[in-house]
Amino acid sequence: MEKYVKFLITLSTVTAILLVLVVIAVIIHYLRTRSMAEKLLNNGKRNGDFVYDLLRTYFPKGRLFKRVLLPDFLPDGSVVRRIPADIILVERGGVFVIRVKNISGMIDNPKTGNWLVRNQNGTTEIPNPFEQNIGGIRTVKEILKRENVYNVPLYNIVVFSGRKVTFRNRSEKLLTSDYLIEALRDMNRNKFLSQNEISNAVAAIRKYLPSSAKRQMDT
Repeated sequence: MEKYVKFLITLSTVTAILLVLVVIAVIIHYLRTRSMAEKLLNNGKRNGDFVYDLLRTYFPKGRLFKRVLLPDFLPDGSVVRRIPADIILVERGGVFVIRVKNISGMIDNPKTGNWLVRNQNGTTEIPNPFEQNIGGIRTVKEILKRENVYNVPLYNIVVFSGRKVTFRNRSEKLLTSDYLIEALRDMNRNKFLSQNEISNAVAAIRKYLPSSAKRQMDT
């Protein structure tokens, strides 16, 4: 009996130590990724890959696609063109199709129709990025359906990567790069997809990419 009690005490001690080590590892990973993200936000060049590089500080590369061209299927299954998507992220919360705008200024953003950007260069009219992203959402949905990957939430996300951006109308899917990681982390907080479902969604999207894009992901 005494040996059994000693065994239980030893097992409990080892388990407690392992749990502490896991917690420490999670904290170190969080602090490291946060430090990398802050370094990019403060000092990084906000070029075409800026938002992708920012996402890479927190999300695995294998779940991210950048500057992809997805097939736009006709009802008969034929493809007449390809739809561009700036970034696609597959995570626990679903598939996020992200439109990136490297723009600073005051954004007048009605729900439908074109938007107005006001900054030191004057006033510029731009297409509604949410409406621009609809084709990518539709194509990803069709790809998942063709590959029998069902019940995957799809998110239409727009990110403005300029250093100074304000929106007239706020939306949880309309983000600046400063709050991108935090917002996506919150959207993925309630786990929906299993690891297997995530892998199936990634494989489905990857299957329909041009060969050059597949090689880019492998490098």
